[in-house]
Amino acid sequence: MPYNANPQTGSMPFADIKLTQPFNVLEKPGRQPVQVIAIAGGKGGAGKTSIAINLSMALARAGQHVLLLDADLGMANVDTLLGLDARITLDDVLNAGCRLEEILLHVTDRLVIVPAASGIRQLANLGPAECAGLVRAFSELKRPVNSLVIDTASGISESVGSFCRAATEILVVSCNEPASRKDSVSQIRMLSSDYGITRYRILANRVSSAQEGRDLFSNILEQLADLSEVVCSFAGFIPEDEHLRIAGMRHQTVIETFPRSRSAMALSQLAGRIQAWPCPAGPGGHLEFFVERLIDKENIDMEVTP
Repeated sequence: MPYNANPQTGSMPFADIKLTQPFNVLEKPGRQPVQVIAIAGGKGGAGKTSIAINLSMALARAGQHVLLLDADLGMANVDTLLGLDARITLDDVLNAGCRLEEILLHVTDRLVIVPAASGIRQLANLGPAECAGLVRAFSELKRPVNSLVIDTASGISESVGSFCRAATEILVVSCNEPASRKDSVSQIRMLSSDYGITRYRILANRVSSAQEGRDLFSNILEQLADLSEVVCSFAGFIPEDEHLRIAGMRHQTVIETFPRSRSAMALSQLAGRIQAWPCPAGPGGHLEFFVERLIDKENIDMEVTP
């Protein structure tokens, strides 16, 4: 399907996109569902983007074909953190008629990044219709994908809600600091009340021990005790590790640079657990998201799956 910009507005004809319109997902036999993991966090500083990058590399090194989407659409920096030069981005897909295949950045044979553009207000405020346009762009991809990791923006916005709604798993990254815990709880409350999302996995980042990670998780559970419909599970912890900071300064992943470091081993273990998470039968959110061409169902319900 061509993505031609509107000659008068310079934008895609999003009004022509119908969220209830089914895709032809049965064109090819033998499709496998994709694990779509939204990496969420509070107002910044929890290490969300670092987790997204390093977890994606860990999944790739474990044999997965991974697509990392930089969905921090206002302050995009995944490409910068890896020392890559993104000359064309999602902004060009949405507004300039580019195809998604043209903007992909290949980190390894198994890890590919979809870069976003920083500082563009339109991208920072995408609504459901715009996200649907992005869905159609992703449906054009021909490359194999086992895992799609989405680095969402910090805090809460309509695009964050839309991406989290459409994911099969939401991984909330939190540090064991009062402000970080509070921001994580606030984000979960807003995603639950405004977007009907009920399932979350909590990852304790930059903690000194497994016990500190479990204490962080228990504290978050206590603050959400009044939300009976919300279910949180402990995804594990990533230890405080100087190697992670050094790798970041070198524009590299700790998985490759210091594979025997504590943080790299914890991320590899997390990647292993993720592969054991139940494989989705379909997207868990309201939008027919990035996996619509890979699942064996023609008409996907638009309800949130609890």
